[in-house]
Amino acid sequence: PWGRAAASARTKMAAVEHVVADAGAFLRGAPLQDFGKNVYTIKEVVSEIRDKETRRRLAVLPYQLHFKQPFPEYVKLVTEFSKKTGDYPSLSATDLQVLALTYQLEAETVGVAHLKTEPDKKVQLRSTIQHPEAPVHVVGFHLPSKSKHLEEDACLSTSDSGLRAAAEESPEFSSFLYWRNPLPSIEEDLQELQNAHTVSISPAIPAGLQPGEDQENAGEDGSKGDSDDGEGWITPDNIKRIQQGMGHCDAPANVQVGCVTTDFAMQNVLLQMGLHVLAMNGMLIRQARSYILRCHGCFKTTSDMTRVFCPHCGNKTLKKVAVSVGADGTLHMHFSRNPKVLNTRGLRYSLTAPQGGKHASNPHLAEDQHFPQQRLSRKARQKTNVFDPDYIAGVSPFAENDIYSRAANLQIRDAALGAGRRRINPNAATKKFVRKR
Repeated sequence: PWGRAAASARTKMAAVEHVVADAGAFLRGAPLQDFGKNVYTIKEVVSEIRDKETRRRLAVLPYQLHFKQPFPEYVKLVTEFSKKTGDYPSLSATDLQVLALTYQLEAETVGVAHLKTEPDKKVQLRSTIQHPEAPVHVVGFHLPSKSKHLEEDACLSTSDSGLRAAAEESPEFSSFLYWRNPLPSIEEDLQELQNAHTVSISPAIPAGLQPGEDQENAGEDGSKGDSDDGEGWITPDNIKRIQQGMGHCDAPANVQVGCVTTDFAMQNVLLQMGLHVLAMNGMLIRQARSYILRCHGCFKTTSDMTRVFCPHCGNKTLKKVAVSVGADGTLHMHFSRNPKVLNTRGLRYSLTAPQGGKHASNPHLAEDQHFPQQRLSRKARQKTNVFDPDYIAGVSPFAENDIYSRAANLQIRDAALGAGRRRINPNAATKKFVRKR
């Protein structure tokens, strides 16, 4: 009886008929059985999961996981749509199949009349001579343009008359005009306050009440007002209602098919197609939010978060910017109010001379900069001939090993074992300054 009651309660909580799960849903351990009746995925998603903990959870799932492959026509449709939205380079073959499966279930359950075949083009890019973020009117600087030189003679008389009229209207500033309104005269305001006759009226105290008792009662009333019943606090009971009021997510009402994914590119394609995206707690996502890299030198953006240098201008001025995509495909960028976005650390002094040699360690200043290959020495790279009559096994104490070369001192290993410098104990403290004796 207890199992039947739990099953009936779980059926009541389930609001979505068909839920398509991505690898992120299994990695996060989302309770898909709480908000989905039928859970679908593809075999490629399960094969992507490598960690042991998630593998153990998949072996003992409390619900039945259905495997279903999408039709090729839906895969082609989703692929063409992702190319139009610009998310195709960020999507893998598995992601496209998950999107196609969601589209297929939506077509079989509800239909395709409400789905979009073309993304909404809300953002229009126009090439301008000057970037809108570039300063136009800077105080203390004169930035003339070529087109204004011809109009200076015609506007000279008009500007002179305008200056005279403005000077007559504002007698305090007769020399030149300011860019803001004049500040109020503080002395005149103080004089008016001194001349004004002010009368202070204190509230009458009842006859049977002493001043001390009045203050005590006021303190008691204040303490009673402060100790409320927890109104205004965010608790697990009202967190969903507060999130709905803020517009971050919404309860899924009359939703037949939904996709649970943490990939920003997949969420963007689903929202622009008109499909439903579910969060890890089963709430309906209204807008997708993620991060991109924006160059503060040429104002170009890139979605490749592994880039260090700007792919357009080549400078090391990429900074992470939060972006959100609405249900209609509108892209919003959220900038930081901190004016010191670019850190100037390390720009005060000149760089040291670049090092040479096979194992040089120079700072990364350009994307096409060449770095040493960190190869082993010739003696360490020579192959051992086991058929040599003078062959000595490597475990023998008389075997020759490379311990004197620079590569051996820098602990550079073979490519099969992992190339590059490695420390024996990365957590060991190193002495920076050694006292000379």
